[in-house]
Amino acid sequence: MKKCFTLVEIIAVIAIVGILITAGTVGFNRSWQNSKIDACEADMREIAAGLQSYILDYGNIVLETDENYQNGISDVVGILNKNYLPYDFEIEDIADDKKSVSLVSKIKEDSWNNKYRLKIYTEKDGEVTEGLAVVTSNGPDCKSNIEKYEDENYGDDIIAIIEPR
Repeated sequence: MKKCFTLVEIIAVIAIVGILITAGTVGFNRSWQNSKIDACEADMREIAAGLQSYILDYGNIVLETDENYQNGISDVVGILNKNYLPYDFEIEDIADDKKSVSLVSKIKEDSWNNKYRLKIYTEKDGEVTEGLAVVTSNGPDCKSNIEKYEDENYGDDIIAIIEPR
């Protein structure tokens, strides 16, 4: 008499193998996503350390909102790029009231192929202290939640805040 597997036994083994493969894939995907977040946080720590070094040497980044603002911020960005930041940044936008400036990384991208952004508040703006700097990455969904920050809810954005001295 031949010993064979029954159809029920074969289906049970296939189901168990499918469950194990699914569990392994989910675990691998989670660890892969966590490694991307860790790499992004490491880049942002380097940027924050560079800004803190600048602040130690020069003091807070505070500029007068006069006709020389553009030149002043260009000089600050030049010094940051040359001596302090690990990656080059360029001016993306200057607020109309000249109380803040937004910088964007020239080449360096986060783990999701988005540029790092750096916002520097050069003059007191409501609740925001002058000299405050915020480094951001849009995170895994590649969409900025910067307009929706409420009660420290940043969505999946990854941020680093550099407090003024």
